[in-house]
Amino acid sequence: MAETEYTTTARLPVETIWNFVQEMDNWAPYLTGYQSHEKSSDTESVWVLKGDVGVLSRTLKFRVTITEWSGPQRVVFELEGLNEAMTGGGRFEMEAYADPDAPPVTRASTNPFARAVQAVLRFFHGLVYGRAERAQSADAGPGAGMSRLTFQLRVDPGGPMAPMVNAMMKPAMVVAAEDLANRIIGHLEREAAADSS
Repeated sequence: MAETEYTTTARLPVETIWNFVQEMDNWAPYLTGYQSHEKSSDTESVWVLKGDVGVLSRTLKFRVTITEWSGPQRVVFELEGLNEAMTGGGRFEMEAYADPDAPPVTRASTNPFARAVQAVLRFFHGLVYGRAERAQSADAGPGAGMSRLTFQLRVDPGGPMAPMVNAMMKPAMVVAAEDLANRIIGHLEREAAADSS
């Protein structure tokens, strides 16, 4: 199973982040490789993503089911591959970040090889998808008006190629999780700046 988690901070109220994240139509287009999504109900949808993992390039269809809406703190979802043997899930968590004793913001792996692979993937990801623009306050420490957004994703590929796919997916998932969280926060920061002007 490939799993990753990324946390970032912003000078935004938790409710602002929640209002955006609680509706999948808002953030689904920010996913790396996003092609389309179609809602069948408030809690179920089918997403189409184009995945490039190493030399493998596939169009993947997932059934996404929201299993928990606990506003304004958490959205949890499950994934089921429709055209590939894959399962998984993820979550968004939002919290005020004013406590100086709170755990630090999640960073890249401490493994030097993993950091090097992620740096290369970030470079190519930026060339293909662009960079998520963030405000100057991005990833600032705790303080009044600060919030944290955590995005966690796990995918468990099936089939005979699962171990190889799993090994190749992990570094790409780290970059995709960072990109999604930063694109969401970047969008909200730009909206807040426009509203205050």
